[in-house]
Amino acid sequence: MAWPPLPQATMGSTHDQRSKHVFNPIVWLAGVGWDDLPGNEQQLVKAIAETHDVVFVDSPHHGQWAGWIERKPPAVEQVLPGILRLRVPAPPLATRPVMRLVVRVLQRLALWRGLPAHTYPVAVVVASPITRFPHGLTGRRILFATDDWLAGADLMGLSKRWVRRVMAANAREADAVLGVAPVLLAQLRTLGAEGSPAEVLPNGAPPPGRPPHGSEAVAILIGQLNERLDLACLEAVVDHGVRLRVVGPRVDRDPEFGRRLKSLLSRPGVEWLGRVPPEAVAGELAAVRVGLTPYIINSFNQASFPLKTLDYLAAGLPVVSTALDASRWLASEHIRIADGPEAFARHVVDCIANPPSPVEVQARQCLAVEHGWPQRAAQMLRLAGAARV
Repeated sequence: MAWPPLPQATMGSTHDQRSKHVFNPIVWLAGVGWDDLPGNEQQLVKAIAETHDVVFVDSPHHGQWAGWIERKPPAVEQVLPGILRLRVPAPPLATRPVMRLVVRVLQRLALWRGLPAHTYPVAVVVASPITRFPHGLTGRRILFATDDWLAGADLMGLSKRWVRRVMAANAREADAVLGVAPVLLAQLRTLGAEGSPAEVLPNGAPPPGRPPHGSEAVAILIGQLNERLDLACLEAVVDHGVRLRVVGPRVDRDPEFGRRLKSLLSRPGVEWLGRVPPEAVAGELAAVRVGLTPYIINSFNQASFPLKTLDYLAAGLPVVSTALDASRWLASEHIRIADGPEAFARHVVDCIANPPSPVEVQARQCLAVEHGWPQRAAQMLRLAGAARV
């Protein structure tokens, strides 16, 4: 079938291009939707948009299908200054083999109908395990691995063979590859990105929040609740008499894990707030004494860079983490690394017993500034060829 031309393909001569407004954004083909729980993609795009326009293309979603069937144009909206958000529809059973081509066509049509006229992207970023670089868009092609997509295919309900095929095609076509962990760069090189520039681009920290007052002898866990968590560590914390506050939605799928998580959340001393507005999280962090990053140690988690660790530091809190490579990479005395549930619980008990001093709070927040999203955005802009001189 013939692909429809993208908007810039209809432009005329060089004189015409110069006489009309030309839009040079970074087109970001996301692995999530803009309205999903805010994660590394939304945070990085917001930081980039401080100095450069971004078109954030949602991961194809079945929720947009009805509007497409009714022949409505894809919803394009300016969600923040410098950020246009483009929704992409997906039909039912979108990840089935026959429907994958349909999704690619729909994404192509969404770009064709949704991008402003005379759009010449300076770069196209793919941050999804199942989205190919679109043909017909200008700009530097950057593949950004935000997780170990191969190891996490089952968790995401995707075919591992399909994910590998898409990643390999993108790796071969990319002008540069990025990953939140070094192991991801090695994986992309194996898949075909041997000659492309490759850099680690870890997740970033938010701006420092209000200093904690630590008035509550409570440990806190923020973020999505799923099978990546080491429930044994959290159970040990509660067994040691520590009050635990959990902030985030349940997105677990495994029935056995779900039963165990439900039991933990219903225990005395455990308070589960569910999903709360992002602006409310700062208040919760300010009231407690220690933040928890209790991830199971496996290949998928070792290739990740948990946002929660940096969120805790930005709030001035000490962190207790399992032995994640990301936590070791930060190499800070303010992050206590535990091997096993008992050691994890002992570290938490010690942090609860010793509220943070003003000097410690300042040191943690300075560390967060060093690893802030503006620094990560500057790295992306440099690779995209969009950095300001």
